[in-house]
Amino acid sequence: MAGKSREPSSGENWGPDPLNPEGQEPPQETNWPPNFSQRPTLQRPPPESYMTPAILVTLLCFLPTGIAAIVFASQVSSKNTSGDYEGAVQSSRRARILILVSVGIGVVFWLFMIIALSASDSSATVMPGP
Repeated sequence: MAGKSREPSSGENWGPDPLNPEGQEPPQETNWPPNFSQRPTLQRPPPESYMTPAILVTLLCFLPTGIAAIVFASQVSSKNTSGDYEGAVQSSRRARILILVSVGIGVVFWLFMIIALSASDSSATVMPGP
């Protein structure tokens, strides 16, 4: 009995592994490279460019700050595609601030114009006495 080999039904020897016929250990994959500065970057949504509101406030509200808003809005996409995400966010914030400033100036201007026109129309309709 010492010369007898064990039966294959004992579970120890089932033959070669069909997925790994040479019996080699599979290569270990690492998720992170040894240099941790090369970690995969997280995909963040691109910041809002505010191009359409910048054009509208340029045409309807206040030209100088509207043009500056267009300049900053156009920088958002170019900075984001070049990899400068923080610069793109900063340009987006500046464009939004300039849009709000333009809207504020535009509202004050148009209210002043409405008041001035209504005051001039009411004085013109007064008829002089005999």
